[in-house]
This record gives sequence, structure tokens and C-alpha cells, in this order.
Amino acid sequence: MNMRWTKADTTQYLPEKQYIDTVLIPLIPFDPSSDQKMVKQAFQRELNQVFTTLIEREYRGRIFLAPDYSYIHDTNEKEIDRVNDWISRFKEQPFQHTFLFTFDSKWKKHEKDLNGHLIWVPGMQSGSIQSTETQSFVREQALQISELIQAYW
Repeated sequence: MNMRWTKADTTQYLPEKQYIDTVLIPLIPFDPSSDQKMVKQAFQRELNQVFTTLIEREYRGRIFLAPDYSYIHDTNEKEIDRVNDWISRFKEQPFQHTFLFTFDSKWKKHEKDLNGHLIWVPGMQSGSIQSTETQSFVREQALQISELIQAYW
């Protein structure tokens, strides 16, 4: 059973929510003011989607994949209250575990202020989502992330 922010999945989630105790929130930075950053951040957003979808599929029926939390790059400190508001709203469902997934290392500095578990992965800066190198990177990292998530259960 897929658990994503779609009408079909949320309809399926509601009667089964006592069994789905974990929410995964992708943190997605963007900066439309810089051509160079746009390309890098668009690639990292795609990579984030590949990761979070893979993790959600692996734990189908246990993890709910939230919509992307998008924010302007380099505004992490200003976003802490808003991220924590998202987390508190998800906990009303009631999710017992909240994981925030990002390639943005600036969140590490604010990790202690977040009411969820931060999963920061040093991401690839560019490339092709379809390349063998990228697919290998995703598989390797996803295995480690899975082990980390299981450690909290």
C-alpha cells in the first residue's frame, strides 16, 4: 500500500492510520535568482524524490511520504518554526516518528531545534538521475538510511 500525499493514498491511509507510525518529509531548497543554483537544486530535488519514494516503497504501509517542504535556499533558520509546525500537525494524525530528508547541509546546524529526526545525505551536485553512478549512489545510501530509520523504531 503506497502512502503519499494523494487523494487515493490519504483515503486509504485514514482507516489504517494506527499502523502507519512514521512520516517522511522531504526538505527542498530552491533559489530562482541564480541560474547555477537552479540547475543544481532541481537535480537535488529529483534525487530527493527518488530517495524518498524508494524509502516509502520499502516500508510500504509503515511510512507516509509527506508533500515536499520547499523553502528559499539559505533561509533555514527562518524556517525552523514553520517546519516544526508541519511536524506538530502531522503528529496529530498521530505519527510517532518524523523524519526530515534533505541534501542541504545547513539544516545540520539547526538539527537540535527541529522536532523531528533529520536525515542529511551529502548529495551529488549534478549528473543524470538515470546514470549508473547515480543509481548506485541511491541504492547504497538508501540502505544506510533504512538502517537509521529502523534504529528509531
